[in-house]
Amino acid sequence: MKQLKESFSQAEIAARIADVGARIRADAGSSEVFLIGILKGSAVFLSDLIRAISGDVGYAFVDVIRDLGDTGTAEAIEIDFLTHFEMEGKNLYLLKDVVSSGIIENYLMTQLRQQKPADLKLVALLDRHDLRTVELDVDYELFKVDNGIFVGYGLESEGRYGNLPYLARLG
Repeated sequence: MKQLKESFSQAEIAARIADVGARIRADAGSSEVFLIGILKGSAVFLSDLIRAISGDVGYAFVDVIRDLGDTGTAEAIEIDFLTHFEMEGKNLYLLKDVVSSGIIENYLMTQLRQQKPADLKLVALLDRHDLRTVELDVDYELFKVDNGIFVGYGLESEGRYGNLPYLARLG
């Protein structure tokens, strides 16, 4: 059995969610905020964040089918918007569980910008900047992390550990 080492407690996650939610509302002003969660890892994150943002907030999910290319880096080969919604003129916030290479997020951001949103920001549960292979900034992150595999709070490894209320490093 693999060892779990708690990295961020349930209370730490809740405090960061509240902080990021307040920052998003402050930055968006009284305008509607629209969250777009990348499945499946962002589902728990989105469900907590949406409740931490006051005012008008909508949401949708996208599913990204990935392929490991010859380089061993996951690249998007298909994007499915599971809900159809108008993006033009909206304040869009793309939510990702772990931003690492940035390839998929960069591709999605490029596609979303073509829909002429008023604003487009990237929000990460975990930011693995050390693995970035493309120029990409995360606008809001809950936690910056380095090496390791993280589980809990919706993040799974081999279909396990997603139900943990905290984030742990798997070792």
